[in-house]
Amino acid sequence: MLSDPTTLIGAVSAAAAIAGVLAYVYGLRRADQTAARDEALALAETRRQMVDELRRRISALEQSQRQARTSYKRRIREVQEALEQTRRDAREQAYHVQRAYVLALEDSLARIRTELDKTPPDVDGALARIDEVLADQKLRRSAN
Repeated sequence: MLSDPTTLIGAVSAAAAIAGVLAYVYGLRRADQTAARDEALALAETRRQMVDELRRRISALEQSQRQARTSYKRRIREVQEALEQTRRDAREQAYHVQRAYVLALEDSLARIRTELDKTPPDVDGALARIDEVLADQKLRRSAN
C-alpha cells in the first residue's frame, strides 16, 4: 500500500503539515488564553489602583471633615464667649448709666432742699429746679 517512496514521502509530508497546522492552532489558542489572562491581570491591577486612590480620597475627606468640625466647634465657643462678654459689658454699662442718673437726681434733690432750707425759702427756685428735672426726664423718654 505505501510501498512507493513518493507516496510515503507525500503521506509523511501531509502528516507533518497537519501536525504543523494543529500545533499552530494550539499555539494560537494558548496565545489567546495568555492574552486574556494578561488582560484580566491588567484590569485587576487597574481596579486595585482605583480602590487605593478612592481609599486615599476618603481618608483625606474624613481628615478634612474632622478638622472642619474642630474648627467650627472652636469658632462656636469663641462666638458664645464674645456674646457673654457683650452681655456683661451691656449690664455693666446699664449699671453705670443708672448710677449716673441716680447721682444726678440726688444732686438735683440736694439743690432743691438747699433752696427750700433758705430763709425765706426759695419756692420758685425749687419749682424751677423740679421743672428742669421733669423736662430732662421727658427728653430722655422721648429719645428712647
